[in-house]
Amino acid sequence: MNEPSQPMPKKEKRAISETYQKYALGLAKNKLLEQSPSPGERDGRRKELVAELVRRGVKGWPERGTFYTGLLAPGCIPCLGGRGSNLCLTTLCTRDCFFCFNPKPRAEGISVHGLSVSSESDIPGILAQRGIRSVGISGGEPLLKPDAALRIIKTLRDHFHDSLRIDLYSNGDMFTPEILRSLRDAGLSGLRLNLASNGYNPAPLELALTEFSDASVEIPIIPSHAQRLQKMVRAMANIKAPRLIMHELFVSAQNVDALRRLGMHAAGEMGEKLTWSPVAGSDESALELFLYCMDHAPKLSVFYCSTGTQEWIAENALAHAGSPSA
Repeated sequence: MNEPSQPMPKKEKRAISETYQKYALGLAKNKLLEQSPSPGERDGRRKELVAELVRRGVKGWPERGTFYTGLLAPGCIPCLGGRGSNLCLTTLCTRDCFFCFNPKPRAEGISVHGLSVSSESDIPGILAQRGIRSVGISGGEPLLKPDAALRIIKTLRDHFHDSLRIDLYSNGDMFTPEILRSLRDAGLSGLRLNLASNGYNPAPLELALTEFSDASVEIPIIPSHAQRLQKMVRAMANIKAPRLIMHELFVSAQNVDALRRLGMHAAGEMGEKLTWSPVAGSDESALELFLYCMDHAPKLSVFYCSTGTQEWIAENALAHAGSPSA
């Protein structure tokens, strides 16, 4: 959805933030990448993979591109119902991943549910007003601001007690035993690690599991990384990691140049409820990795959150707008 050329009334502007900027900061535009040269072949392969997952009894909603085994991540359950949100602590980061959709130049500043906030004390009210049940503290790398992260976690836990799930998204670069213990003691529910940012090195995950039983790997699926992803899955099984969450790789205005340089194509145009579009090959690669996990890491809970899933989430979030108690 394009931003209007004239300033909007405060109420309308807030609605745009809540439904679009929440997911991808409102940065993407349609047709950023050329379309895949072989959509028919890709669609045929996808149908084969989905049929095999269904045959094996995988849980989920195939029509929405949503599949899982084992237990869904606790933070994903409210999110699927449109009751999840994001708290971006900073867009500064220790990495410069080609798939990142954060704006550049990177900047300071906190946003909650797509809304810029000037005071940390405003955060609980923003989440409570919208009936949020699960929030992810992210960046950039949020642990570049460890004191702020700890303060906010404590504030949220004191305000919501056990009614709010709080996850922290990190690449793991800043993990130490001390910071992990501090996060746990502050009331953090769990960790989400993007190992795609460090070449799929499981060391941060192994360290995280010493303090958090719920430390999940959450990554975009890069089609050319199949063998590296399989190696990561085997490593996760060896250290008894609980969960892998896969996202379909997507293109935005901020990562399009990098994706184009790598020769990637668009899988299709964005849905009506999203502000980004999927990258060709990522969907099939995720489904292939899903089957690999079932064969080689059967105790690993796996969740695939496709762009179809994300559009469903956006629809549910829109349905809940203005009804915090629903």
